[in-house]
Amino acid sequence: GGLTDWQKQYNHAINKLRAPVERAIAHLKTWKTLHTGYRRPLDTFPQTITAVIALEFYKNSFE
Repeated sequence: GGLTDWQKQYNHAINKLRAPVERAIAHLKTWKTLHTGYRRPLDTFPQTITAVIALEFYKNSFE
C-alpha cells in the first residue's frame, strides 16, 4: 500500500514545517561562533541563539 489522502496531506504539512527548521539548523552550524566556541558568558547563550534564530526566520519570511 500507498498512503491515504489524509496521510499525504499530513506528510506535506509536516515537511512544510520541518524544512525551514532544518535550513536554520544547517545555517547555524556554519557560523564561526558555533565552530570556535561561544566567547560570552555561557548563561547568555540560550537568549543569544533564540534571538538569532528569530531574526533569521524573520529575514527568511521576506524571501
